[in-house]
Amino acid sequence: MQTGKIRKKTIWQTIRMGPLLTTGCFFLLFLWGACAWGKTDVPSLSTWFVDMNQYAASAHGTLTCEDCHGTMMDKGKIHPDPDTADFLKTQTKRDFDYQACQKCHKTAYTRFLQGEHAKAAVKEKTTGKASETGFAPTCGDCHSAHYARSHLSRSQTGKMMTESCGSCHPEQKKTFLANYHGKAAVNLGYDKAAFCTDCHGAHTTLSLKDKEAALNACLRCHKDAPPEFANIIIHDSTKDLDLKNDTKKSGLRWVHWLGTMSFVFVVVVLVFFYTHTGLLMLRKLHEKLRRHK
Repeated sequence: MQTGKIRKKTIWQTIRMGPLLTTGCFFLLFLWGACAWGKTDVPSLSTWFVDMNQYAASAHGTLTCEDCHGTMMDKGKIHPDPDTADFLKTQTKRDFDYQACQKCHKTAYTRFLQGEHAKAAVKEKTTGKASETGFAPTCGDCHSAHYARSHLSRSQTGKMMTESCGSCHPEQKKTFLANYHGKAAVNLGYDKAAFCTDCHGAHTTLSLKDKEAALNACLRCHKDAPPEFANIIIHDSTKDLDLKNDTKKSGLRWVHWLGTMSFVFVVVVLVFFYTHTGLLMLRKLHEKLRRHK
């Protein structure tokens, strides 16, 4: 009898321990997976991998690899060379020669060469150092050659563009989304509102530090814009203030000074009215207590 009771007790304890043991096993599997994912030499994490199913549905899905990559020869060797796996560690966006893009996108490539991004690339090659925001953007940094879809709406393209530009210019993205243009375009999906390229150009990427260039950007949507429009500050971030021209520095200081004064004024008004209301309530309570004496 005692042996039967012991067996039942042991079975019952095992059943009770089941969920705990299962949880422990899942936890160990999770740790193992996290460690495996964190390794940098895992081939599946390489940026050289191309999902052909997604590529077939992209804008370039009808092109063959050779159309963009040529004969697939690198320094006299077949690329990729199965005997040399080091190429997986190289940066694809820095390694590819994007002059191949001009075969189909000649106008866009010509405009790109005239823009600020191309100037940054030349400076990067001259100095051998990347800028504060990182490597100079290439075609592949803004466009996904293997996965970008065609025939998207202006609103869809604009939202993707905001994320793309914001990856290198987070402060500009933040101030754009806080502005009317960003709220209407991104948050409300209003396709007639201005996106990044409507002011800076899709490939020329103008900095708009020059007043005339800034006014020309405003005139695209605001046909009757006077010269004073060029003084309007869209990106009111004070980060990297030293890189801005004197006019914008002065304007930003005024904007943030007035913003601070407005905040202080609102706080003082709220404190005054809450204090006034509190004292009035105390007075009424005091008079009410006096009447009951």
